Amino acid sequence: MNIYQLDVNGYWTGAVVPIDENQGAPIGWVLSDPPVLGLGEFALWTGRWSVVPKPAPHARTADEISKTYELAVQAKLDAAAVAARYDSIATAVSYANEPAVPKFQKDGIAFRAWRSLVWAYAYEQLALVLAGGREQPTVEALLSELPVLELPV
Repeated sequence: MNIYQLDVNGYWTGAVVPIDENQGAPIGWVLSDPPVLGLGEFALWTGRWSVVPKPAPHARTADEISKTYELAVQAKLDAAAVAARYDSIATAVSYANEPAVPKFQKDGIAFRAWRSLVWAYAYEQLALVLAGGREQPTVEALLSELPVLELPV
């Protein structure tokens, strides 16, 4: 099953992330498959998909840019935790201070450290984009640059 990322205006960004069938879509993502698009067409989500012509260009605000990346980063964090059989990154991190089951505690510590590294990098890159010090990457490109999760064996 895949989830599809929307921008702040409800347009599908093209981002697709596979998830476990039991996981719901995070805010800003949709579980329903978008329609097949032709040249110059876009998929718009308004509770259901619509095919619309290319929207008139507008300058995206810093808040719109930030929100798009933040939603994608959060979805990546949650997807990694779900893949490791936790409900979300928040649940995985909650085990960091719980010594009752050493494996869970080690996972929690690893997820907590990874989450911090991911957000530090993402916000550093976002600041560069907003300051004009870096060309704005696609969501997929930024996600591929994030630090890698290393869970203990």
